[in-house]
Amino acid sequence: MKRTSIFFLATILIFSGNLFAQRSGDSNNIGESIDTPTYKNLKKGAFTFSLNGSANNSRQKAGWSLTPQAGYLVADRMAVGVQLSVASRFSKQRNSWGSLKRGGIREYAFTPEVYARYYVLPFRFTPFLQLSSGYNFGEFKASDGFSGDNISINTNNYVMFGALGLSLRIGKYMGLQAQYNLPIIVDSQTNGMIRDNRFRLGLSLYFH
Repeated sequence: MKRTSIFFLATILIFSGNLFAQRSGDSNNIGESIDTPTYKNLKKGAFTFSLNGSANNSRQKAGWSLTPQAGYLVADRMAVGVQLSVASRFSKQRNSWGSLKRGGIREYAFTPEVYARYYVLPFRFTPFLQLSSGYNFGEFKASDGFSGDNISINTNNYVMFGALGLSLRIGKYMGLQAQYNLPIIVDSQTNGMIRDNRFRLGLSLYFH
């Protein structure tokens, strides 16, 4: 990922925090106001739920990916849990991306994983590190515009990803997040689609 993309990501998060930040009206919980620069809800015993996604669109192809997560904090700022990634991609133009017609190539992926995430700092704006591992159930489909033949290839493989991210608290129980996935064990020949879904934006909820 280019440095400019990282700077752009940080700018989005900071702008979003300034746009949505507001004081809590409950005087009993004033210590947990979003103006207090701490992640008080990232304590041992808390639950976290997240949804992040990515999308891409070019002249040759388009695709999307969504990943819901559910985690439990086993220690302060340390969450473990499960996630499920769903992704799809298809060709757009004739004679592009090896396809002879629109939609001539389609890919699908369904990837259940376990993950561990560590929020590095106990502040409103904090980086995090994540490691995830699971099994990809995928399929690659192609149709030949001349012969009419259809090809279907399973792309099932064990996968592992690392991730670097930024999280910004925008409410007592809510935060924005952005992450960049780093493939560790991903078959570049058969799992190109999920390997390419690296830059992701999302939303998190925290409950104690």
